[in-house]
Amino acid sequence: MAPWAGPHGGLPPLAGVNPTALEEAMRSAIEAKRAEVQAISSNTAPPSFENTAAALENCGRALGRVLCVHRVYANSLSLGDMPGVEQRIAPMLAALDDEIAHDERLYSRLNAVWDQRAAAGLTPEQQRLLEVQRKRMQRKGAGLAVSAKARLAQINARLASLSTQYNQNLMHEAGTQAVFIEDLSGLDGLPEAQRQAAAAAAADKGRPGIWAIPNARGAVWPFLTLATRRDLREQVWRMWTNRGDNAGAFDNKPIAAEILLLRGELARLMGYPSFAHYALAERMARTPETAMALLEGTWTSVKAAAHAQIADYQAIADKDPAVEGARLAPWDRQFYAEKLRRERFNLDGDAVKAHLPLEAVLQAMFWAAGRVHGLSFKPIADAPLVHPSVRVYEVSRDGDAVGVIYFDLFNRAGKAHGSYQMQYREAENFRGRVLPISGIYSTFAPPPEGQPALLPWEYANVFFHEFGHALHMLHCTSSYASLGSQHVAWDFVELPALINERWLRDRDLLGRFARHHITGEPMPTELIDRIEQGLKYDRIFSLNPDFLLPAIVDMRLHLMADGSGQPIDPVQVENDTLAELGMPPAWDLIMRVTHNFHIFIGGYAAGLYSYLWADVMAADAVETFERSPGSIYDVATSKAWIDNILSVGHRVPADEAFHHFAGHDPDPSPLHRRFGLQTTP
Repeated sequence: MAPWAGPHGGLPPLAGVNPTALEEAMRSAIEAKRAEVQAISSNTAPPSFENTAAALENCGRALGRVLCVHRVYANSLSLGDMPGVEQRIAPMLAALDDEIAHDERLYSRLNAVWDQRAAAGLTPEQQRLLEVQRKRMQRKGAGLAVSAKARLAQINARLASLSTQYNQNLMHEAGTQAVFIEDLSGLDGLPEAQRQAAAAAAADKGRPGIWAIPNARGAVWPFLTLATRRDLREQVWRMWTNRGDNAGAFDNKPIAAEILLLRGELARLMGYPSFAHYALAERMARTPETAMALLEGTWTSVKAAAHAQIADYQAIADKDPAVEGARLAPWDRQFYAEKLRRERFNLDGDAVKAHLPLEAVLQAMFWAAGRVHGLSFKPIADAPLVHPSVRVYEVSRDGDAVGVIYFDLFNRAGKAHGSYQMQYREAENFRGRVLPISGIYSTFAPPPEGQPALLPWEYANVFFHEFGHALHMLHCTSSYASLGSQHVAWDFVELPALINERWLRDRDLLGRFARHHITGEPMPTELIDRIEQGLKYDRIFSLNPDFLLPAIVDMRLHLMADGSGQPIDPVQVENDTLAELGMPPAWDLIMRVTHNFHIFIGGYAAGLYSYLWADVMAADAVETFERSPGSIYDVATSKAWIDNILSVGHRVPADEAFHHFAGHDPDPSPLHRRFGLQTTP
């Protein structure tokens, strides 16, 4: 609970944390914040900005510190008693949030300060903080009847427990499941590094001398892409796609169904016709109808191209004796997609990986951030770490530290699946300057001992994406954490991450950093050309069925979450939606409802559409850069991007922030134009 010691405002004490001690600290920190808030609400002095809004913003410091450590362990080293600690703590945190939001004395004091804001001479940022604080309480039930608030508290506590269980089920399966391969022929098609990783995985699971494909994306996707044994591809695919969908203690279907029912009841209590309406009320899209129109219109544009791709893959498969004339299956798609890239574009995934060692990709990210944002990165050697594979950097501008960034990129037991950015500490400057601390996470398979980690293009792109989130957090100049970058409208939050992917495709950057890990030769120009052709053919994440259809399913599920109490079968809704919209049978989903942590754990409930929404803005913003005299490194455009998007956090509503930068509302034409798609009305 103590303030963090050392430079940079202190770093979190992440080394060797004991779950029991962590739980004790969490309980104490929760009680400390509860007491601080009660002191504010019971203050007999007349309400003022300083003794109410600023005091509320300043409380809970100890909880913020302990919560950082708790979240790091819960997501990246959830072993031993840590899952139990998380299960016990999650409802307590939800209860504290509800207590604060339902404290009518506190709400009354904030309203009094709001009513006096003009006479009090508050700055625009102070007024914005008041607005956000009041809205935050209203969104959690302030002003409702006592009985409604009591039920909301019960719902939120149960939702916290269910989301935690959903996540832990996925981590349990990821940690225990694997497809074991005893015959050397099962490795046909795999490069030596992957074979060694499979041998190491089997040894880690107590079966040395054979090979294993663990249930982690970093191992599964390369196997589905390269392994020639169709029967083994099917086994690996079924293991992967059935995460959370296996009968027994770790079945996520009943958890997802209960979450939807409770969200519907919550929305009804808050006066909304569905959870989708409740969720979108504070986003750029405003209504589910607007978001759904974008999704369905884009699917109309993409559907024919997706079916044409499957036909292309089928044509290659028809010449493969292993398929024996059978129709392409989902476990075949990535395999024949890779064959198509090699045949049509002469694009060899292994050749691309050979030029993308992890160290070079990190240095490329830093170099681009130096040119665009004026940032420098220096390793911090003595930071306390949750695992020795984590690396930490000081981020500075003109010699002045502006923040710290952690990279925790490799898979291990007890680590949540996926790639994401987590903010350890938010930037602020109203009780003295506080430097932000960001963490970037992934579950890339560790390389064999003594060998470099070679990244597929997709992973290099993912790392640039998550680094974009970190840049957003590191640039924030808001005085108050509540007006920080992670509090922006949810369909705006992906914009800085998505636009940062553009710099990976820069030929100057690739010429400098995409060098063969053995020879040091730069990636050939013709290979870069072929990558561009392949990317245009494959399209980006948000313009593919594996995103668009789960996003439509997400919105439909949360429109059905209407508080009526009518049971919702999320798997049935998913299956019906795919059939209705004509998803190609061979196109597998990467976010099925039984393992879609975005919508059942994170903040993307009725919000998966936001990737497409943000991609529209990102493509629009990229064109603004590319039209500038200095293109994507243009100094004036970079400054406008920082001043209007990255630095403002939640001080400015998201739609205003984008308009300030681009000079117009988001236009979907640039995104569709890039991939030769017809823009629908």
